[in-house]
Amino acid sequence: MGSRMKAASRLTAALLSVAAVSPAMALDRSLEASLLKLDPDTRFHQLCDIETMRRISAENGPLHPDRMVMDAEREAELAGDVIIGRGAAIRSGGRWYRMTFECRATADRLTVLELDYRIGAAIPESLWETIGLWR
Repeated sequence: MGSRMKAASRLTAALLSVAAVSPAMALDRSLEASLLKLDPDTRFHQLCDIETMRRISAENGPLHPDRMVMDAEREAELAGDVIIGRGAAIRSGGRWYRMTFECRATADRLTVLELDYRIGAAIPESLWETIGLWR
C-alpha cells in the first residue's frame, strides 16, 4: 500500500475516533471541518470509507468495521463523482474481509448520494502482509 493510502487510512481512524466520542451534531460539523482540509480526491476517499463502515455497522449485525482499505487487492477506480472498489477490504473484530463497493458523492465531496457494497469472505491472515493489511 502506498504512503498516501497509509496516511489516508490513519486519517480515517482518527476521524472515526472523533465520531465515536462526539455528539451527532458536533460530529457532523467536526467531520466536515476535517474533511474540508483535505484535497478533493482524498476527501472523496475518506467520505466513502467512513460512510461504508458506518452503514456496514448499522446493517450487518456482527460486523463493525474499524478500518477499510479501498485498494487492498485492486486499485479503486475514480470516475467523476463515483469511486468503484473491486478489491477493497474491511477489518472487523481483528479479521479482514473482502469487499466490493460503489460510492457516488456530491461534487463538493461532502455527501454520499449512493452507496452499494458487498462483503465477501474473510481474507486469510497469511495474505495480509502481501496486500498491505495489518493486525
